[in-house]
Amino acid sequence: MSSQLFARTSSSVEVFQGYPSFEQITPSNTKSQNDGEGESEVEGKVIQSLLSPCGRFMAKSYENKVILLIGENWENTLIELPLKNVYDLKFSPSGNFLSTWERPLVDDAEHLNCKIWHLNEHPVSTEPKYSYKVSTQSSWTLQFSQLDDYAIKSFGKELRIVKLTGENAFNFDKPFATLTPEQPFTTYQISPAEHPTICTFTKEKSGKPAQLTIWPITTGKITKQIVTKQFFKADSCHLKWNSLGNAILCLTTTDFDHSNKSYYGENNLYLLSFQGVNGSLGGESVRVPLGKEGPIHDFQWSPTSRQFGVIYGFMPATITFFDLKGNAIHSLNEQRKNTLEFAPNGKYILVGGFGNLQGSVDILDRHDKFRCISKFSAANTSVCKWSPGGEFILTATTSPRLRVDNGLKVWHYSGTLVFVKEYKELLKVDWRTDCPFRIIKDGYLTNGNKLKDEELRQDPKLKKHQLEIHPVVTQFNLKNPNKSSSNSGAKKPAGAYKPPHARRANVVPGTNKPRSPQPTSTPIPQTTASQTSPEEKKIRSLLKKLRAIDALKVKQAEGAKLENTQVTKIESEPKILKELELLGWKGEKIDS
Repeated sequence: MSSQLFARTSSSVEVFQGYPSFEQITPSNTKSQNDGEGESEVEGKVIQSLLSPCGRFMAKSYENKVILLIGENWENTLIELPLKNVYDLKFSPSGNFLSTWERPLVDDAEHLNCKIWHLNEHPVSTEPKYSYKVSTQSSWTLQFSQLDDYAIKSFGKELRIVKLTGENAFNFDKPFATLTPEQPFTTYQISPAEHPTICTFTKEKSGKPAQLTIWPITTGKITKQIVTKQFFKADSCHLKWNSLGNAILCLTTTDFDHSNKSYYGENNLYLLSFQGVNGSLGGESVRVPLGKEGPIHDFQWSPTSRQFGVIYGFMPATITFFDLKGNAIHSLNEQRKNTLEFAPNGKYILVGGFGNLQGSVDILDRHDKFRCISKFSAANTSVCKWSPGGEFILTATTSPRLRVDNGLKVWHYSGTLVFVKEYKELLKVDWRTDCPFRIIKDGYLTNGNKLKDEELRQDPKLKKHQLEIHPVVTQFNLKNPNKSSSNSGAKKPAGAYKPPHARRANVVPGTNKPRSPQPTSTPIPQTTASQTSPEEKKIRSLLKKLRAIDALKVKQAEGAKLENTQVTKIESEPKILKELELLGWKGEKIDS
């Protein structure tokens, strides 16, 4: 049984068992673990809901309360918090703390609308561990370390770090460490390492360059810099640590593109890395060499932390994979793609074209030199996530991004659709992550007793012919014949190329009737325009380019002087032949 699926609509929260049953569960609030009371029904609209990263908890907020559910099928209520108008929820990385954001009260200036609750104590207290005030819903949460042993809060130009141990865990008046960079930072992020570090970003201002710096967390005032990088053309940034916490990618953006080539400003990508605990073995910083102009659509780390992929450039975009030093190790042919997702097992890579693109998806095998092993189409996708076991893919169309065709689909990595569920309005979807720690009772963890991989519930590893297709998929295909959900990865043979004069030779002169087939020849099936696949169209286009190149080579052989653009076109022949090979074309090269 694979991981559970979570879906929230405007009126309820639904949970489905994983492959192959996809049986629906309705999370209910039955017996409370704190008060021991009997069954209690919750009425009202669900304002917000969230699954914890550890997979132990589900939080749901209503108009007058927040409820936390636990259990294999969310059958028990851990605690009911008496909070009103909670519009945002956030779990810490290990799931030990829940943060809630309430809508600020206009008539109460002293209202502390942000609260933090400790969930890994028995019983869970209805009193928050820490309360503070943030008026806007943007960047309201504290940052926690991966093991929930540190918390960070910004106080103007200063960062204060506290250790989450003892009674005064959130005492920011007496912090464990403080960080006050010389230039005020605009963005910061703590690493997911066992010994965490902090990366800060300072934007370009008044002729001074932007700066990216990694700092260790040490007692008292932090002054040591592990590694730093200065550069221009950076008004804002987006930071992504790798899972080991020893390297970070920084996507910088300017407010304006001075070349007037992009409405969204200019992008650059920088890589900072270090070796050893707190950079004891040195660090490096580089600008990632992207050899094409245009926006950076997506960049993601591999779960191994040793590689990352980037989709960049004007469409069709370039897709390149880099090592930990920023060296390119593999590039794909230019494609109309803008989404990159590594499977959690590190074996598969999803490359998709969503948003204003057509929804085509390619699955690559990282262990087989990035070979494309399947293709499928997931049009109008607004959410795309690998299952925790790395064998299935969840795609969904959600509101308010799109208010039509709302629903979720589950695909096997082979490109086979195994489950589908349609909604009038779908707001959120997610997988339930398997908890990596041993739970002793009622959702509480043992002290650092981490489970082995084989003890975790994993996705079944199946081949395409072994898959069980849920009956709703057949019903969906019958009801939506124009929304093909079948695997489009199997490439159709394009057949031998036939020039126009050869095609006309099969037609009786003066009519549109085809000639009768000759006894010594085998008729070649003709493909109508409506049946032509995108691969066949691309192959025809590339073959047309090959014919043009052959004509230029004849001119060149005859001594004609060619223009630079014509010479460049001839030099592109190997690239075109390689692209034809990737598209599955098996024919011989066409002579002019």
